Order: sequence, then C-alpha cells, then structure tokens
Amino acid sequence: MNFNQTLELTQSQKLVMTTSLKQSLKILNMSKLEVEEEIKRESEENPLLDVERTGEINWEAYVKDMEKSIRVDKNEVNYNSDNDIDLENMIKYSSNIYEHLYLQINLYKLSKKEIEICKYIIDSLDEDGYLRTDENEIIDILEIDKDLFESCLLNIQQLEPSGVGARNLSECLMIQMQNLGIYNEVLEDIVCKDLNLIASNKYKEISKKYNMPLQKCVNLINIIKTLDPKPGKLCCIEKTVYVQPDVTVEKIENQFIVYSNNKDSCKIKINNFYREILKNSQSDDDTKEFIKEKLNAATLLIKNIQSRKSTILKIAEEIVKSQEEFFRHGTKHIKPMRMKDIAQQLDFHESTISRGVNGKYMLTPYGMFEFKYFFSSSLESEDDTCVSSTSIKKMIGDKIKKENKRKPLSDDQIAKILKEEGITVARRTVAKYRENLGILSSSKRKEY
Repeated sequence: MNFNQTLELTQSQKLVMTTSLKQSLKILNMSKLEVEEEIKRESEENPLLDVERTGEINWEAYVKDMEKSIRVDKNEVNYNSDNDIDLENMIKYSSNIYEHLYLQINLYKLSKKEIEICKYIIDSLDEDGYLRTDENEIIDILEIDKDLFESCLLNIQQLEPSGVGARNLSECLMIQMQNLGIYNEVLEDIVCKDLNLIASNKYKEISKKYNMPLQKCVNLINIIKTLDPKPGKLCCIEKTVYVQPDVTVEKIENQFIVYSNNKDSCKIKINNFYREILKNSQSDDDTKEFIKEKLNAATLLIKNIQSRKSTILKIAEEIVKSQEEFFRHGTKHIKPMRMKDIAQQLDFHESTISRGVNGKYMLTPYGMFEFKYFFSSSLESEDDTCVSSTSIKKMIGDKIKKENKRKPLSDDQIAKILKEEGITVARRTVAKYRENLGILSSSKRKEY
C-alpha cells in the first residue's frame, strides 16, 4: 500500500455573501420609512453616527402662521411640493395572492411558454390559494400536454406561501409538510384519508385505526393543526400606511425630470469627536480598536444608503423613459414592461431590480404610484401591438363606470366590447381583472 502526499491547486468560482453585501441587499429592499428606522437603530448602537432630520417642522411657528392665514378652499389649491403633509400620500395598501405569486414566478428560469402557463394557473387559483378549476379544462384551453401542466403546477407549489396551487385540502397540507421537512407515513395517511375524523375530533377512532397510543395520535394531529388550510389568505393584507415618495417626477419644459426625495430624510454623518480620539497617539489601544470597528460600520452604512439611493434613481429614470406615453397621456397608455427589461437596460441582475422596486414610491403629475405599478404582463391586440394588463384593467373599470346600472355589463359582454376595439381578452381574464379591481359581478352590481 502506497501513501503519497501531494499538493494540488484547483480553481473554482464561488459567491461569497459578505457582511457588506448582505447589508447592501437588505437596505436596497427596504422602503424609505424602513431605512429611517434602520438608521435610528444603528445610531443607537453606534456612537460615531450623528443623525439629523432634515425638514423638521417648527410647530410653534406653524400654528402662529395658521392663525394669521386666510381660510382657503383646499379644492382650489394645486399640489405644492413644499407642503409638509399631503393627504394624498396616505394610501390604502393592499396586496393579494396573485401579485405575490407573479413576482416570485418571474424570478424563475423558465421558458416564455412555461411562464405563460404558470401565470394562467395562478389566475385560476381562488383567494384561498387552491386550484379548483378542472385541470383538463386548462390543458385543453392552453393546448398543452399533461406533463407540461404538471411541471408548471409543481413550480407554483414551490412558491410562498407554502401550500398554494393545491387541488384539495389534503394536497395543500402535504405540500406544507414536505416544505417543512416533515416525513411521517402515518401522518401522511391521516392527512390523505382521515381529515373528516380530525374535523369531528374522533381521536380515539384514529388511534384505534392506526394502532397507536392516544397521546401519539394527539401529537400527530397537533402537527396538522399548525398547518394553514387557506394559505392564500396570508397574502390578502389591507392596511393604511403613510407613504413617502422615494423619487419625484416633474415635467419641466416638456421633459420629465426625476430626482430623489431628500425631504424629511435622516441625514447621517460621522462624529468628529471620535475621529480626534483615533488620531490621538495617547489614546488606549482597546479604545482605538473599538472606534475603528464602529467607524467601519458607520462608513459602510452611509455607503450602502448612498448606493440604494443611486440604484433607485436609476431604476426610476428607466421606468420614466420606458413609460413616457403614460406620463404624457395617462393610465390607458401604460406599456407592458418586465423587471427583466429594466435589468437588461441597466446591466443589473433581475433580483436587484426586484429589491429596488419593492416598497418604493414615485410622486408623479398623476399622483403617487408604487414602482411595481409600472410592471405588467401584456396581451396582443389585433394590430400585433402589445397592451399591458394594467391598461386593460383601466379600460374594464372605465366601461363598468359608464354602464347602465339597471343592465350592467357581464364579463362576456366586456370581453366582446374589448374585442371590437381590437383587444382579445378571454371572459375568464376579464373576471380576474374585475375581481382584482374590487368590482362585484354584474348580478351584484344591478340596481332596481
């Protein structure tokens, strides 16, 4: 037997997630308010950070000024960018299961056909996250084979929240168990065959059927009860939030100018007192080491916040450039646009764009819009041009506003009207878009 020691050099590529990179990605993903909270938290832990808030209101002077001012009808006052508080910036934020799943599936490396199938399946889910539609009907409509359908459905079932895309309650719970790494044959049998016994609290019957002690039976059922039978509801969030725009868009001499919103922001700088201690040769070595550590942390935070600001501004400028028709003529003229398109134009990774638009807002001549608003899928019109789903939703909303309330338009009628205007949209798609707009069905809109 021959034992030889040899030295070999191998070359490989690895992505090392440094602390600096982690913080940079974390801060980019934050909203403006979250960044300010992060700055406050860091300043409490790091004595080298000085935080000043720009644009503080002198309430005493403000109240005195109000007493002297003349009463003015708010409806006669145009928007003034110098206003400290604008009620239009208080919006109702709502998120649903469909938007949440679209964002995730767009980050998957799938073919164009697979993405289309996945989005159709997502549109077919109910609000609880289940696929109640007959899968054979979807296969026939999309003219695909069963294997491709199953492959796309499996991709959706890997998305968050865990359990979406299931065809029944048992499958929903099984998906969640698999994602949590729970593998137990007895538990799987109970989920697949005896959920009705659990609903009736027939623990003794279950323990007898599977020949196990009652306590073990209770423990297994308690695991099932930690799972969510309606995963789609986790994404149905509605709350009122105060929004600060990250960027502002203004029309100046027929051009749209984008600039960062620095108003009411936290201004951070390094405390000079500690710099002097670091320069002092008589200072204690441990003290110097502590100050160096905190100085590096403070410098890194400032650098990452500046990087976030620069990235968001670049993304906003590219959005405005791509959606110029929207800024000139309004919502109906919004174009289909993907995060992938912006990523290619800026030479960024698509995940950077996703973080850069998450929770970011833009103040425009038409009001406040979330960055995500400008990203939508497309449908082809009869003249081979593409129309964005956002634009189609606007058309559907406008047609319902103008309808005869005693004879409201059905989804099928709206689909036919849009087809006459050169836009082919399925009745099912019209129904989904109408529901996304929060508009009731024609039978429920009817006035007598």
